[in-house]
Amino acid sequence: MTKLKIGLCGTGNVGLAFLKSVNSSKALIAQNYGLDISISLIGARKGRVNDENDIPITPDIHEVALSNEVDVVVELIGGVDDAYDLAVSALKNKKHFVTANKALISNHSKELFELAKENNVHIGFEASVAGGIPIIRSIRDGLISNNISSFAGILNGTSNFIFSKMADEKLSFDAALSLAQQEGFAEPDPTFDVSGQDAAQKTSILATLSFFQHATMENVYFEGVDKISPQDIDYGEQLKLILKPLSVGIQSEDEISLGSFPAFVKKDSLLASIQNENNAVLINAENVGGTMYSGPGAGAKPTANSVLTDIIDIAGGKIFDYQKFVQNKLSSSFDNFSCDRYLKLDASDQPGVVAKVSTLLADYDLSIDNLIQKELDRHEETIPLIVVLSNSKESIIQKVIKNLQNLEEINNSITHIRILDI
Repeated sequence: MTKLKIGLCGTGNVGLAFLKSVNSSKALIAQNYGLDISISLIGARKGRVNDENDIPITPDIHEVALSNEVDVVVELIGGVDDAYDLAVSALKNKKHFVTANKALISNHSKELFELAKENNVHIGFEASVAGGIPIIRSIRDGLISNNISSFAGILNGTSNFIFSKMADEKLSFDAALSLAQQEGFAEPDPTFDVSGQDAAQKTSILATLSFFQHATMENVYFEGVDKISPQDIDYGEQLKLILKPLSVGIQSEDEISLGSFPAFVKKDSLLASIQNENNAVLINAENVGGTMYSGPGAGAKPTANSVLTDIIDIAGGKIFDYQKFVQNKLSSSFDNFSCDRYLKLDASDQPGVVAKVSTLLADYDLSIDNLIQKELDRHEETIPLIVVLSNSKESIIQKVIKNLQNLEEINNSITHIRILDI
């Protein structure tokens, strides 16, 4: 029976879930894979772990990377700088390295992939994108012979949970966020999730693997989800549209567009059915067409499960050369990204406003699919005006929004939500 000794760094929620997963799956893994896995050393900065296992603990995580009693270093401490130093130390000491840290991979994939190749060890990061969904190995092993033209998905479980509760239970954004925190799907400081940074980092990782070019978060246009109101969700539903936090990557002949932002999808779209903390990814590849992968995208147990599958890969001799994905730097632009658009304008209740808005849109050759005055939602002398525009480029719509905002009849900020036909 093959023995594999694991050094675990990080004993927060995911670290403890991983520890329990190793213990509960030990017999099944031995039976199915002929593999005896054990955690031989734990790096815990506080020097203690709330667990019954008699495992040596060190407050210095770097001792784990140097220990002769460790074959695989598992990094679950989070952050970037300390995690990067640990990864470099582990790889240089010819230890396999497994992480759930999307910020680490997004920021340092090139250096780490090259180090892993140089030292003939495997780097596993399945848990860094989409929690419990095996999306990394699906691209790496299942679709490696295909040219991927695009992907689109829900990559942030926290945001999806918030939008689901706002829609189903008519909660405000703040109330839905508070519920997500209570359920353990959002951190006490949720900035990383609601600002869109988390999804943008995951998008860059998928882009690197999908398009064989090195992408970072700087390549991804992203917006937060905290400006969405229950009113926008309600208006979308009246148009048979469902709001989702979407991440997209599209490769055309000339360029690649990457983005993460709130977007409407049609009510009968596959992504419309993905609720609460669940994630999903749709991939279009030349030989198989469209394939979809869905499952839990947030939570300690699904993340721990993906970490464990990376370790089983290593035990089976997997040493994948990820270096080939980062040899060429990805060049991207979001200016030519095209889709339908939803605009909500708070317009003064006076004659000629609709005509003035329509004229401005016509000046940019934009086609209006729908224009609705929400008379029942009149507030004092202001009426919400909903405009749905057909396919238009990002560079154009941003100019249009700026000019609309400058109209004296338009009050407050204009809400702009993209509508994707996926």
